[in-house]
Amino acid sequence: MKEMQELAEQAVEMMKNFNLELDYSAESLVPVEFLAQKVFKWHMKDPMPEEVLLKTANIYGAYLGEVLLRSGLKDLGFAWVENEEGEIGVGRPDFWMAPVTKVYKRITRGPEHSLVEFFECMFGMAVGAVGLDDPRMHILDAEAG
Repeated sequence: MKEMQELAEQAVEMMKNFNLELDYSAESLVPVEFLAQKVFKWHMKDPMPEEVLLKTANIYGAYLGEVLLRSGLKDLGFAWVENEEGEIGVGRPDFWMAPVTKVYKRITRGPEHSLVEFFECMFGMAVGAVGLDDPRMHILDAEAG
């Protein structure tokens, strides 16, 4: 979906304000995680309006999704898709993930919703390299809350 690619580009441009370059690599999620921690702390200190949180989640969630796609998932048939509930995520018929929701949880609930771990686990599961018994899969336990 072109709108998600455009939102991801907004993330790239916004991070330039912090003198950080985002290149759609898995490693570029480290500064995004750092920013998410800052937003979380700001939000805990002085709660932000919901529209600001949602905009932030959409922009950086789109970036997270684009990193997943550009890291090889696009070649495996993954794309931006809408699920039955109308939520936009990255998926294919047998596997779906919600990077925007993950970013929202990260900035509103904290580090147990690590964006780097989400990437590692979801990418790993999608390519068959990570199983449900992997210790990093605790990230899915945090999904319910």
